[in-house]
Amino acid sequence: MKPLFSLISLFAFGLLTFAQDADQLRFAKIISNNMVLQQQKPISLWGWAKPKTEVSVILTQDAKVGKAAWAATNDSTDDKQDNGAYSVTMRYMEKNPPKLATQRLKTKADNDGRWSVQFPAAKASFQPTWIIAQAAQELAVVQNVLIGEIWVCAGQSNMGWGNFNRKGREAASADFPGLRYIAWDDSWYKPLADVRKTIRWQECSPETAQRFSAVPYLYGAFLHRYLKVPVGIINVARGGTLGQTWCMRDELDSIDNKLMKTVLAEHDTQTAVWDDPKQVAALMAEWEQSCEVARKEHAVKVAKAKEEGNKEPRLRLPKKPSDTRAGWSPPAGLFNATVMPIRRLGLRGVLYYQGENNNFMRWTRYESTFPKVPVSFRKAFGDEALPFGCISQPGWGTFGIDPEVATIAEGYAIVRDIQRRALEADPNADMIATYPTGNSYIHPAEKLPVAEYASLWALANVYGKKVVHRGNEYTKFKKQDGKLYVFFDQDPVVHDRWKHIDNNAAWQVLPQPREGKAPIQGFIIAGADQRWYPAKAREIKLDNQWCIELHSDLVKEPVAARYGWANWPTGNLVGRERLPVPTFRTDNWPIPEGVSYSSEAKKVAEEKLKALRETAQRQALERKFRQGQIDLAALERDLNKGNAKGQIESKISRMNALLDEFETDLWLSRQLKEYDPDFAEKLAALRNRISDLKND
Repeated sequence: MKPLFSLISLFAFGLLTFAQDADQLRFAKIISNNMVLQQQKPISLWGWAKPKTEVSVILTQDAKVGKAAWAATNDSTDDKQDNGAYSVTMRYMEKNPPKLATQRLKTKADNDGRWSVQFPAAKASFQPTWIIAQAAQELAVVQNVLIGEIWVCAGQSNMGWGNFNRKGREAASADFPGLRYIAWDDSWYKPLADVRKTIRWQECSPETAQRFSAVPYLYGAFLHRYLKVPVGIINVARGGTLGQTWCMRDELDSIDNKLMKTVLAEHDTQTAVWDDPKQVAALMAEWEQSCEVARKEHAVKVAKAKEEGNKEPRLRLPKKPSDTRAGWSPPAGLFNATVMPIRRLGLRGVLYYQGENNNFMRWTRYESTFPKVPVSFRKAFGDEALPFGCISQPGWGTFGIDPEVATIAEGYAIVRDIQRRALEADPNADMIATYPTGNSYIHPAEKLPVAEYASLWALANVYGKKVVHRGNEYTKFKKQDGKLYVFFDQDPVVHDRWKHIDNNAAWQVLPQPREGKAPIQGFIIAGADQRWYPAKAREIKLDNQWCIELHSDLVKEPVAARYGWANWPTGNLVGRERLPVPTFRTDNWPIPEGVSYSSEAKKVAEEKLKALRETAQRQALERKFRQGQIDLAALERDLNKGNAKGQIESKISRMNALLDEFETDLWLSRQLKEYDPDFAEKLAALRNRISDLKND
């Protein structure tokens, strides 16, 4: 390694030039000012230079070296000019920070100009770090780098959404220069070597935080404040995306079913057109011709409107064909353009928030694609144990929907179930329940608890912190005497808190209603006929173990239960610290198909679902009627408890009221003669008999 004074001299006398041209020395775009490098993992740095050129890369916290290099490539050593106004800025006070000795590695650009080096792992630090690359007389410098934790945030609009409740006061206090944020989205049909867009890391401040996406920013802020290390958030979410776009193409190709093979074949056919200049030219010529026809037709309409004294119609041209290679959410598209270009970067984990778009007749596809998402991220970053936190869908839609209807095609419920099943055996992943944060809007503004739940998962499972991070989770169920008994585990910290007590109270080991002393809600049960009914629930001990007992007056032998099965669950169970109990089901019954890969397939699926919904709606009405009869008799008994005369008179009154309905329901009264010509006389006789009963 050259002596430091020699390097400084080169910088000071301008003997090195700042690389600017595309074929000259540069870092990958993700490696730029204000970035964070992952601590405790080898530090990989890469970029491009002229082919076969020797490249020397320096990693240093020596301010003298770093500032000299920066000065050699920039007009100003400080882009933040002091305007003389009063201001207050938060800064960090480190005691005995770890020392990062200046290191240099040499490499050589390959035939395509690519080069890479890997430095040893370093400890987290708020000490400013510089990355300097030198090739011949060229120089590239990255400054204000910190070493800490990096998380990639991916998914769709609820991950990318910027607004959230309390943003005004939260962002106003977001003075965290050790929290860094970078965001972009892009799509391409093949893996990209580097990011195509202009991107930059930003320090978190009250000004910049206003532009950050809510969940990634809040998640990073929680980790930053708890861990007390720099945190870098890479947000690549794009609204309206499907699970398939967050997968490696090789992983999608390995899915052996007709649906995905059809989707992939159609995508390949479409992108092949745009790889062929002749086909593109023909496509554009056809579009131009369609535009010309539209203009001529418009001219005729305008002339007619003028003649009739009407308002001139607008010119509406056919939509210009778009390059399908850069589609909005194609198979592997977002993964190719956002994840693959940064795959050499060391990072701690992935936070994923997606599934809303698979709710819309695409949940059958999600069964195959979602399990490939964590696999794809782990393969891309070369880490089979890479932590993967999956934020499940918030509540959305209609609250309190009938279970008969909800179990047909409530897409959010199905998506949550797919995520739960895919991750339940993965020691480095989990589904993070957030359904209580929802409302009727698909982009609920209650993002702060979402990020809090996610950060608690990371603190407990990734960083090994002793924090309560989840609600109780379902473990097993038993059938006995026409009832179901559902058992739950506990958060590990909660378990350790109470395990020394021999005879725990229910509230110490079981999830509790969010409202406190309130009925347990959100359970449904079914018999062997697979018809679902609302379940009555209560805490009870079975075999000396606390559990929740489920039963229904209308299900003699229940065999399965579900909790929170709806787009917007009514489930109100929470663990300690009010963390929601994840939704679940005990059955493995088939889910009705939701497909849209072709117009024909979608039409067939929608017709089947329509028929199922109509049947379910009739079943719900019939169930309410039957349950009403049972409940009315029970209310009558409770009202007249110990009063036989009162019960008898109440029942006689109900019989009279039932007879009155034949007269007060005008439509029904007109049908009586057609039903039975003598029906009116029979009703009168029955009314007289009931009157005699009352008089007796």
